[in-house]
Amino acid sequence: MDKEQAIKASKAGAIAAFISGGLTSAVVVFAILTNAKGSLGLWNDPAMFFDIFLIFSCGIGMLRYSRSAAIVIGCYFVLTKIVIGFETGEISGIGMALVFLYYFGRAIQGTFVYHRIQKEQNPDYRSAPKWMFYVGIPSALLILLVAGFGVLTMSGVFPSTEVASGLEMRKKDRALLLETGIVRPKENIRYFYSDGFLSILDYGNILTDQRVIRYVRDKTNGLKVYEFMFDDIEQVKLIEQGNAIHPSIYEVQSFREDAWVRLSLSTEGGGDVAFIEALRNNIQQTRTMPAIQSPDRSSL
Repeated sequence: MDKEQAIKASKAGAIAAFISGGLTSAVVVFAILTNAKGSLGLWNDPAMFFDIFLIFSCGIGMLRYSRSAAIVIGCYFVLTKIVIGFETGEISGIGMALVFLYYFGRAIQGTFVYHRIQKEQNPDYRSAPKWMFYVGIPSALLILLVAGFGVLTMSGVFPSTEVASGLEMRKKDRALLLETGIVRPKENIRYFYSDGFLSILDYGNILTDQRVIRYVRDKTNGLKVYEFMFDDIEQVKLIEQGNAIHPSIYEVQSFREDAWVRLSLSTEGGGDVAFIEALRNNIQQTRTMPAIQSPDRSSL
């Protein structure tokens, strides 16, 4: 690859990044406006705009023959496909993905060849200021670390970062909750969220068709399970509104004096709201349910 070919390869990679960013932007906007669910629901998240910013930034970087930008977009694209594959259970659009990978791979080669030739032609040539290396390399590593964590989360190595409905939760998580006795065999799980880091057994919140549960694993006392049946709950109130970094905190208060439990729920995809709305609906249904009349024993 000569210098002219290197320039063309780098610019072609930039164009591929801009096309990818444009397509991603269109899908994200559509998913958010329609409140998409299912596979398309993966893009129904404002945090996706960070991904869009990253894609376009790498495109601009490749126009300037940035090796870091070319490497980051290539690694990001591969990791994204892996995450989507884990989440949806299938890898779609393989043909288009290979086309993008070809251009990103050529861009990586082109940017390195360009700077090598520039250095050969001018020994005093500097490809980038030193501060770019001190900022760019750690930033690239951080991005790849975050993306890698996402892959491990999707693959089930780490607990999911969002509230899952009973139909969406992982089979192995359900089996573990049954095995440890946190959930009873005949209970129907409606929503589940674990705020544990390495294991779902560290902390968790569960809404079933019978009760709401908060469990905590303590190193000293072992696994502690706190629960309220729906007819024992007086109110549920918001203590702290969460955000993309911190979960929302809700307090479930019982009719019994000084009996309460706090739930920690991720805001991702509005999961905290869905969990609490379902809980409040269950409480309301329990209160409006007609009392079962006991038989008149005087007639026996």
